[in-house]
Amino acid sequence: MDAQAAKARTTPAPGAGGGGPFSYFEWMVARRYLGATRSGKGVSLISIIAFTGILLAVATLIIVMSVMQGFRTKLLDQLLGVNGHAFVQGEGPIMDYPAVIERMRATPGVIEATPMIVAPVYASAAGETGIMIRALSREDILKVNYVTGVDPETGRRHVVGGSFENFGVGRNGGNEIAIGNRVAWTLGVGPGDKVTLISGRGADTPFGPTLQKKTYTVGAIFEVGNSEFDSFIGFMPLKQAQIFFGYGEGVQQIEVKVEDPERIKDYRDPIALAAPGLEMRDWQQQNQSYFNALETERSVMRLILLLIVAVAALNIITGLIMLVKDKTRDIAVLRTMGATQGSIMRIFFLSGSLIGVLGTFAGFVAGALFVWNIDAIETFLSAVFRTDLFPADVYYFSAIPAKMEWDEVGRIVGWSLVMSFVSTIYPARRAARLDPVEALRYE
Repeated sequence: MDAQAAKARTTPAPGAGGGGPFSYFEWMVARRYLGATRSGKGVSLISIIAFTGILLAVATLIIVMSVMQGFRTKLLDQLLGVNGHAFVQGEGPIMDYPAVIERMRATPGVIEATPMIVAPVYASAAGETGIMIRALSREDILKVNYVTGVDPETGRRHVVGGSFENFGVGRNGGNEIAIGNRVAWTLGVGPGDKVTLISGRGADTPFGPTLQKKTYTVGAIFEVGNSEFDSFIGFMPLKQAQIFFGYGEGVQQIEVKVEDPERIKDYRDPIALAAPGLEMRDWQQQNQSYFNALETERSVMRLILLLIVAVAALNIITGLIMLVKDKTRDIAVLRTMGATQGSIMRIFFLSGSLIGVLGTFAGFVAGALFVWNIDAIETFLSAVFRTDLFPADVYYFSAIPAKMEWDEVGRIVGWSLVMSFVSTIYPARRAARLDPVEALRYE
């Protein structure tokens, strides 16, 4: 008798409160209801399906958004790593560029101002192709890390053949040029081979400008990692380009780099004041439509995948409705034993919420692990299917870029949890409003 009394004192009554919003009794029943039905079928499978749906939806959303952010970040890094942040040019050659550069470098926020010539040429060797020549001085080309330095992420050197040791060295800047690895492949050349460049900016005659033609030696072959740059860009010493393109002692443009390229709008007026009479354009103006398209695509993809998470959360509603139907007799018994409507509602709210919380957490872990190991996964799948799943000539990059943004991950996890909690309200209220007398009558 004493043992029974002690057990009664330690066992919480149905509906009894605990130290928090949910009692131990409600937690216990909710966990048990996630198991199988009395017949051993149905509910546990539905719980697994709902859990898997949330897991896959959250993981997919994290992976896709991380890859899209990685694409944008990598593209922006390479674009601003090879090119400048703003460009100043006139209608003709800029002859007083040393004075302009001096004023530029004295402008607050400007970290570098580089004179250069940018012009298209036709390149011919064993093969033929059109390329864009960017002419820089030796000192300036060595500052372009994406061409002459080391990739900070992979530790890989960007120079894959030859060197810049003799670039810009010799009479009139020497005769060595540097080209992208895809340009070299198209032309069929390597370090030390000859390449003939042809330009339409030759001497003016009564019949129009003549073609300018000269043969150069390939001194270096580089790989930026972006197929658009690697298959279209070449570098020439500035002094040699002034002669070849007929600029004399002038340059075509001045490339400007600032401390924070994302805030380039704040630098427009100061840069323009330092270059009176010249036209200025920044990287955002030159690539506005492209980056707007990327941002629009990212926003639409986010919306679609958030809807997928919402659809996955609907599985919780289905599972709980089936659970309520299966546990009708149990609910009636609990009500007759003193469980309140609020207690019954909290039990089924907990059952659905556990699925949502566990599924969201598992999806976060799966998505994060996938993003952190995406290169190894891509290599493995390419080997299994014996095909290149990420061709560089299609996607511009030699590897899949992925970058997790924790604020984005937080929004994804928060949305999944909110949808999971909301999905439990209707079936939980339905269970709480069940009439115990009617339920027992038909059981």
